Amino acid sequence: MASITLAKSGNYQNDNVQVRSSVEQLRIAYAIQNVGGIDFSQDVGDTVPVKYTLKGLRQAGHEVSCLQLKGRSIIGIDDISEPNNIWKASPKLAGTKLFRFFERVIRRLQGGVGLPYFALFDTYRFYEVCLRYLPHYTLCHEHNGLFCAGAALACSRLGMPYVLTFSADPLFELDLMGKPLRGIHARIAAWEASLTYRVAKKIICVSGPAKQHLVEKWQVNPEKIVVMPNGVDIELFGAAHDPEPARLELGLGQAPIIGFVGGFQVWHGLDGLVESFAQVLQQVPQAKLLLVGDGPARPLVEQKIAELDLESAVIITGFIPQSRVPEMLAVVDVAVIPYPQLPQELWFSPLKLYEYMAAGKTIVASNSGQIAEVIQDGHNGILVEAGNIAGFARAIIRLLNDPVERKRLGKNAQQQAVEQHSWEQYIKRLEEIYLNALEQIGA
Repeated sequence: MASITLAKSGNYQNDNVQVRSSVEQLRIAYAIQNVGGIDFSQDVGDTVPVKYTLKGLRQAGHEVSCLQLKGRSIIGIDDISEPNNIWKASPKLAGTKLFRFFERVIRRLQGGVGLPYFALFDTYRFYEVCLRYLPHYTLCHEHNGLFCAGAALACSRLGMPYVLTFSADPLFELDLMGKPLRGIHARIAAWEASLTYRVAKKIICVSGPAKQHLVEKWQVNPEKIVVMPNGVDIELFGAAHDPEPARLELGLGQAPIIGFVGGFQVWHGLDGLVESFAQVLQQVPQAKLLLVGDGPARPLVEQKIAELDLESAVIITGFIPQSRVPEMLAVVDVAVIPYPQLPQELWFSPLKLYEYMAAGKTIVASNSGQIAEVIQDGHNGILVEAGNIAGFARAIIRLLNDPVERKRLGKNAQQQAVEQHSWEQYIKRLEEIYLNALEQIGA
């Protein structure tokens, strides 16, 4: 991509749309203005589906470049499997010494008086880069984030198809975390979010509740929204692993294991899980709770563990590479998704759900959001009312005491993962969405 000769015209050429009918290959620009939201050096949260999307599109024969904001620069990555092989995207005005000087002065003044981050300079910088580079591509796909309007503005000006992945509402997440935006800060964030929803030809939602939120909260036309859950690496998570090395490494012996994998967020309900586990120990005293991951809610979880005097029965691994997660799951007898009652219907498409399924694990999960659409109670897992501490404990105890039922549920879950939730199937559906977005431009 770095060697491409830039087009003289700033207008999007509609002959690019013909690529879909004359050749199978699409040229896709994947935009990530979201500061800190996607870190390709990690395998947590939204980074995982983005990486699999980029890799999958390349494997399907498409040309894909990622434009990503890094600090005050914008970098390009043509192959996510070679993350150090990057090129620098050059803006025009935003790249001049005068602009950078003005930006430094404003940022200092802003910090000095305690004004919040508005991303105005970053948005303009990203907008300029998109105006310059996007005409070389068939369409632009962006992963949504807070204060991320540069790509949408550029696509609107160029008349270029813009596809948006809506994984969650960052404004609502801040409210949920007790860090709400207020005043002009909130209004600018809302205006930019609304702009991206309006410009998008197609919006990919990870769940039905996410679509409902867009329609009801943001008045988005439901016809442009496609519900497409996350996928799973069937080959990685479906591979058989000997549990003994991980049991030895973690000091688990032959104890029954209840396991959770994921980032520790306040909405994951891990404090409630610890309370349920305390009740499990009353019936299965040899059991252990394995928490694979880390995150901002870890202090809360550790406090709850200490309050209930469970330090000897709970193991927290901290962050581990995704490639090692299947090894950890190999020791798990019952895998859990313990979401609590939330002020709004759960909008996530939990990666852990599909990873558990692909690994053939027995699942106990909260009856929330997309989980209730995927798990059929008693067929491929057990559903419990969200926030029901005692009910969660009872379900775990029953399954720990019934290995035959565990095997049946796990087998059914794995079969569904293979048939419906692979990343290969995800990419095929994504291609259809792209073609639909292109047809709208060409109509």
